[in-house]
Amino acid sequence: MFEDLDWKGAVKRAAFAAALYVLFIYVMTIAFPDTFGASTNIISTLVVAVAFFVIYTPFFAFAERRKKRRLAEMKAQQKGKPGAKTGARANARATQGTGPDDEEAGEGNLRGRHNPNTSRRKAARRRRR
Repeated sequence: MFEDLDWKGAVKRAAFAAALYVLFIYVMTIAFPDTFGASTNIISTLVVAVAFFVIYTPFFAFAERRKKRRLAEMKAQQKGKPGAKTGARANARATQGTGPDDEEAGEGNLRGRHNPNTSRRKAARRRRR
């Protein structure tokens, strides 16, 4: 569960989030001393900042690992590696089998892809108007 976590980057991001919180509290106490509370205790602010740091560090570590895995999976799909995950629909199509009587098997590969002729068709329609 804790493999491949980038703790160094997560600690940096969590420290940045905690510093932003402390900066926000400072700016608000200076800008609005009457409504926000000029006598805000610095100890309570630091305790909350440390709590943010402790909570956000694993959150950022897991989020970064998920992002790296997703990018690696997308790169593997683009390169066409056989072991790459391709999603539930593609896996279902692969298990169905593609025999000679399956005419739609070739057409199924084109579903969901961008049609390059679309912009030309739109431009031609605009010219005809």
